[in-house]
Amino acid sequence: MKAVLVVLAAILALGVGAAEASSNGSLLKERPRIKRPLLISNCAKAKFKPINVIIACGDASLGAREVTWSKWTHKTALGTGTGQVNDCRPDCVQGTVKNAPMQLLLTRPRTCDNGQRVFTKLRYTWTSGAPVGPASGSVPVGCKLADL
Repeated sequence: MKAVLVVLAAILALGVGAAEASSNGSLLKERPRIKRPLLISNCAKAKFKPINVIIACGDASLGAREVTWSKWTHKTALGTGTGQVNDCRPDCVQGTVKNAPMQLLLTRPRTCDNGQRVFTKLRYTWTSGAPVGPASGSVPVGCKLADL
């Protein structure tokens, strides 16, 4: 009977010790929380899963609207939407905006000085052929563009 009481006391002591250690974190280390990356949208604001994306910041002549994100992880994001490009004929002010299906791929996440995580590379692909220009391309995005 004494042996049973000693074993029960030992089990109880271990349970209390483990509970105390887990509550103060001395034995169990917490996993660091990974913040979800953000895409620099509209060339100034970081947004999570933006619906509209401006790809060409200088004149907004290339972008995507109504983007639906099928994948958004801490490493990559993949979305599809309606790409828009200005044909700049005869010039970009008088040019016509042309639309076609577009896919966006975001990669290379990075933590900015303010602690926010953003993707730093955006690759776009016209999925039904480019209405103007190349069928695909990539642009840098990130902390500096949004002043983060």
